Amino acid sequence: MGTGERGTTIERALAPAEVEAANDVTRRWFASRPHPPAAVSGLGLWPLLTTLAAGASGRTAAELLDAAGVGPERAESITGGLLGAAASAPALHLAVGVWAGASITLDPAWVAKLPSGAVGTLTGEPAADKAALDRWASEETDGMIERMPLDCTRRIDLALASALAVRTTWGTAFRDAAIPFRSGPWAGLGPCRVLSNTIRGDVLRVSDEAAVLTVPGHDDIDVLLALGRADLAPGKVFAALVDAAADPDWGRSSEDLRPGERAPGVTVAEHRAPRPQTAPEVDVRTVRFAVEADLDLSEDAAALGLVRASDEAHAEFDRLAAEPTHVSQARQSCVAVFSATGFKAAAVTAMAMTRTAGVPQMRHTHRRASIVFDRPFAYAARHRPSGLILVGGWVDEPERAA
Repeated sequence: MGTGERGTTIERALAPAEVEAANDVTRRWFASRPHPPAAVSGLGLWPLLTTLAAGASGRTAAELLDAAGVGPERAESITGGLLGAAASAPALHLAVGVWAGASITLDPAWVAKLPSGAVGTLTGEPAADKAALDRWASEETDGMIERMPLDCTRRIDLALASALAVRTTWGTAFRDAAIPFRSGPWAGLGPCRVLSNTIRGDVLRVSDEAAVLTVPGHDDIDVLLALGRADLAPGKVFAALVDAAADPDWGRSSEDLRPGERAPGVTVAEHRAPRPQTAPEVDVRTVRFAVEADLDLSEDAAALGLVRASDEAHAEFDRLAAEPTHVSQARQSCVAVFSATGFKAAAVTAMAMTRTAGVPQMRHTHRRASIVFDRPFAYAARHRPSGLILVGGWVDEPERAA
């Protein structure tokens, strides 16, 4: 439901400023948390913000548009355009769904701007509605997320959700071994699943604060790993990753480092080989990880533009429904797996809306270097041609060997 029509590519559907705005949602969300999330997708939230903004007015619309980083004219078309373009990306799947109960009357003009087939119904029976919403989440993420992250025992008059799934494989698989760390914060954990590889290409860039490695995958997907100085806060490490993902000239190439020079996690040395070197070489040692997070967006309402939208007394969604309504739940479930052979991730972002209590208000306006990841680090998956960040997070501990 709501996967959009096949059309142009993502990099043609979104202006560079819009890609930057979508990526900035992930950056702000990550930075707003006192503890770095293991997995988060601003791209999963972004189309919901624009969809809500298209049905809002006044200060509610202004706050949502500011958070999404788009103008009002684009809020009405960007979701359909993004979903249609994503259909041409073989490693990426995006979907949006809307479900309305009998007690709410959706504005036909708002519905007309949704992707084809996006609107379903709620029965008002919690068990039946939960089963239907869970089935949609599982189908749209290929089973990686089995449940819609909403509490269906609470009243829901309208539900909005997005689903994202990404899968890629490496051109050259990593070597996978059970190895204990001898020093650093992961020493003493016992054998961990350590991945090793040599990647040929200009894939490592460094600054004084961080080193960012790009692991190229098939079907236009990259996975970026960022290691910061030991004293650098996770939010700053992730910000460096986002900056490096957007700017190919960020920092310095590892090719510019001389033997003996160092950067966070990086050393440079020379060695003898029987054949001439034809491309940069980067020895990589990282860890296998499988992480997940269940996030309550109300904890980040100020960073995500949901303060007024969640205020029962002041939310203005008169272009969305005939009845006054507000956002009563907003959550995201996100998973990511980095293995020897590839990367996969999924996110389901969901919002529940409830009719506002009280007398309805008449407000209806119709408008080779080497890098060793031996301590916590940031990661993100990126759609290579557009630069759109799909999912990212923080690896606090490596996967331990069984």
